[in-house]
Parts: sequence; C-alpha cells; structure tokens
Amino acid sequence: MTSLLLAALVLETAVAAPPTERKHPKLIVDIGLAAGVSAAVALGKSDIRRAIFDDGCFSNIAENFAHPVRQLRIGTRRDRDPFWVNNVAHPGLFAIEGLWLKHRGYGSGAAFLFTQLHSALWEFAVEGSAFEPSGKDLLADAAGAALGIWVLWPILQRAPAGAPSLSITPRFERRGLGLAIAGSF
Repeated sequence: MTSLLLAALVLETAVAAPPTERKHPKLIVDIGLAAGVSAAVALGKSDIRRAIFDDGCFSNIAENFAHPVRQLRIGTRRDRDPFWVNNVAHPGLFAIEGLWLKHRGYGSGAAFLFTQLHSALWEFAVEGSAFEPSGKDLLADAAGAALGIWVLWPILQRAPAGAPSLSITPRFERRGLGLAIAGSF
C-alpha cells in the first residue's frame, strides 16, 4: 500500500505540471520526502520491518560500506525476491521517483544522481542494517530511474494541452487510506 501511495503522489504531480513552468528544486525538502517514503516502506512492509527490528544493527551497515563489492556479491546471490518485486516494483518506483524529481525542477543528471544515492542508501543502510545489499535491486532501480527520466518525462512533456490525463490522489477514509482516481478523456 505504501508503494501505491508513493506512486499516487508522484503521478499526481508529474502529470499535472505545465511544461513551461520553471521550478527550482528544494534539495533538503526532497531528501526529507524521500527519507519519509523510505521510512514508510521500511515500517509498512512487514517482512522488511521484521528483518530490520530482528536482525538490524549498525555493524551490518558498517560492513556494507567497508566491503561494498563483497557485500554486493553476497546480497545479489541471496536476493530471492519474486519477479514482481525485482523486475516491476523496483524499476517502477524509481521511474516514478525520477519523474517526480523532474517535475520538481531537477535536471536529468541531478535527478538520476538523486535516485541512485537514494537507492544505494536504501540498499546499504536501511535494508543493509539487516542483510547485504542486492546488486539486482541497484540495477533495477537505475534502469527504472533512467526510463522515467530519459524516456517517460519527454513523452509527458510532449502531451498536447487537453490530452487525456489521469489523476490519482490519496485520501483518508474511515477504514484507512484510499485512492481517489479521476481522469479526463
């Protein structure tokens, strides 16, 4: 559900911005938002939350940064996540993050760098507190970010005014968080 919330927030802002509007990135705010989403994912997904609380420790993080190549080899062999996680969720979420950063005013290189630093910190420090970082995840994140920044963003910018659009907005309901989906076709 957290992934859907992130996707909803990013799609709402990425598609709605007029292409002529010049925005100035706010790095500290964006770092805070990315950290907040990462915390929500880490606490919201029971398997990640359980691993961090049961096995997480600073020495694992230190080991990941002290011996990154060795840890990546171990973590890549260990990564047994299902197809939809490694090949759909990882690239999809980082494509969305790349779109969001472009919408926020970042250049393509800066947006890509931001996504890759976010990905590395997630793998080496957040999940890395419990287990070794996965090279599969890092590659999937990079591919997704590149797709979002250099393929999808230009397509979105060429959409003519009045083109069909989709708006996805998170909203709080009595039974929890929901999504309001609206479109103009």
